[in-house]
Amino acid sequence: MNRLSRVQTLAGTCVLGASLLVQSRALAHGREASVGQITFDRSDPDHFVMRTTWALLTTRDNGRSFTWTCATAAGFDRLIEDPPLVIAESGPLVVGTFDGIRRSDPSGCGYFDGQASTRGSFAIDVQEDSTGAIWVAMSPGDAVNTFLRSTDGGLTFTTMGSAPADLLLERMRIAPSDPMRIYASGAIPGIRSVPRRTVFIYSEDGGVTFASTEIPLLSAEERNAHVVAVDPTNASRVLVRMVRRVTDMVPERLLLSEDGGRTFRTVLELVEMTGVVFSHDGQHVWVGSWDGGFMRSDDGGLTFITLDAELRVRCLAERAAEDGTSDLLVCVDAFTQPYAVARSFDLGQNLERVWGFSDAVNDVGCNACTDVGATCPAYWPDVVFDLALTRDDAGPPPGPIDAGPRLICDEAGMPIDAGATPPTPPPSGCGCHVEGSPSRSAWLPLALGLLLMMRRRRSA
Repeated sequence: MNRLSRVQTLAGTCVLGASLLVQSRALAHGREASVGQITFDRSDPDHFVMRTTWALLTTRDNGRSFTWTCATAAGFDRLIEDPPLVIAESGPLVVGTFDGIRRSDPSGCGYFDGQASTRGSFAIDVQEDSTGAIWVAMSPGDAVNTFLRSTDGGLTFTTMGSAPADLLLERMRIAPSDPMRIYASGAIPGIRSVPRRTVFIYSEDGGVTFASTEIPLLSAEERNAHVVAVDPTNASRVLVRMVRRVTDMVPERLLLSEDGGRTFRTVLELVEMTGVVFSHDGQHVWVGSWDGGFMRSDDGGLTFITLDAELRVRCLAERAAEDGTSDLLVCVDAFTQPYAVARSFDLGQNLERVWGFSDAVNDVGCNACTDVGATCPAYWPDVVFDLALTRDDAGPPPGPIDAGPRLICDEAGMPIDAGATPPTPPPSGCGCHVEGSPSRSAWLPLALGLLLMMRRRRSA
């Protein structure tokens, strides 16, 4: 959906919103709280960022403590967006939104729009290659999807190539062992008597040219193809998830290609796969299901064993541990487990708690002179609500930023005085507002939820 169509949709649904303000306050907070992505800083093993449905969580001590950044400061709508994230070299966070690229400063306390060519379009996916270059798959909505590359940490981008004109991209991956090998996938919508098709495209020249392979759909309930992982040691070994409708409880297919996307075979079937990751050495693959199921392959994705048939997985991330073994992070359903994120150093056999909802504290890690410090504390009551925290486990109460005057800062950005007025909470978009929620309204989840489900499913 491009920016114009989103504005028109919001304007049209504002009338509906007026009639829905009688809904409960819980409706204003949208979807189930969960962690959906973890991205590592390749230059700092203690630094990683977790994208959640309510905020971004940042650790700089390898998960012992986290600060939080509200979606408003980062520049996306948490009710309808699950933005892809990459930590660029030297620490800035690059965020792909419905309206283009946003980038933080190295401290994570200020966020800025990307260059003009990355604004006003849907940043479908954001990936980092082994050289540190940042890749973005962009969809302008009314033109072909393009592939952009940045060699300066997301400050500037160069268009490298484009997808076939009729293909709606959904995912992109860069081969870790060969940054010239680009993989992407998506669907070509059906028109009249022409059925819907799913296509996998691949480039061996850094996105300048692409070849394609059509992946046949087994039924009308199979909707899309998501390229989800590339073997870090073999650029020709690729995994693709065949996505079904959210309401369909039939297992999805996980496909493996060993020839760079020219041919595929089914290696696993599992309901709604929301996590697929290779180990850093390519020997193991882990797969998780939203509805329950945690699997591991010890032969690079050819066969799988069940680690936990009931574990409801939300995302997976893996890297080499300090001793060269595997450091696996597993996001799970925190309403059925005593934590939201765990880690394993024994290939997923045992999970150690890293972070849970009760660990959330009102610490944005930034002073009140910054965008994050001035904006986010006002949203803390919503976090308490969304995570069902009690007074005992909700951490410290909101700080002086949202309870008193905004600080006045010197040229270095340090507070020197208290005066002025508190920062005004951002507007909700079309004037509809629910008391107690700084920027959201009760009608948005109902009006836009169906649009989101039609466009994208939960990230894999």
